[in-house]
Amino acid sequence: MERILTCQTCGLLQRLEEPPPVGASVSCVRCGFVVHRRKPDSRSRTLALALGALVLYFPANLFPIVTTEYWGMQEKTTIFQGISGLFKQGNYFVGSLVFTTSILTPALKILGLLFLCITLKWPHWQKFRTWVYKIIQVIDPWNMLEVTLLAILVAVAELGEVATVHPGAGVFSFAAVVVLTISATVTFDPRLVWDAGREEP
Repeated sequence: MERILTCQTCGLLQRLEEPPPVGASVSCVRCGFVVHRRKPDSRSRTLALALGALVLYFPANLFPIVTTEYWGMQEKTTIFQGISGLFKQGNYFVGSLVFTTSILTPALKILGLLFLCITLKWPHWQKFRTWVYKIIQVIDPWNMLEVTLLAILVAVAELGEVATVHPGAGVFSFAAVVVLTISATVTFDPRLVWDAGREEP
């Protein structure tokens, strides 16, 4: 039976006279990247990455992201404290933007990915899972914006010899959350959303 595969890298459609043997890979004739009929171990990989992001989400928000030394005084700031300070100074737009990109969207994305992985075998949930996946796709571009915002805030606070800014433990956890959530989104195969009751390929 003839099968058609789409390269995820360049989008080229390829016709196969017969499916490749189990464990065998097919390379794209145009770009050379490996082409899979389905993303291998999609559910287990996405679940592991999302759980890792969930674990690191709490230290990312509770631990200091920066330590500022200003005229001999040292102050440690968490994301929550930074947002609170922005609101107290009247910077409501920037404060809301930092809250949305640094706290709200990562939490929604992690919970959405976990929901998809947990409910894949549940029948009659396909449409709701589709909406969840669409929401994840909408908030996905905000991942890089939150990193950019943190870089801008650190750059603004850096005042040369007057003040020095050092990264805190929270910033490393935060960066790991961003990497893990992006990786979890990439490894998830959206076709599994409608495969309730069937074994993952």
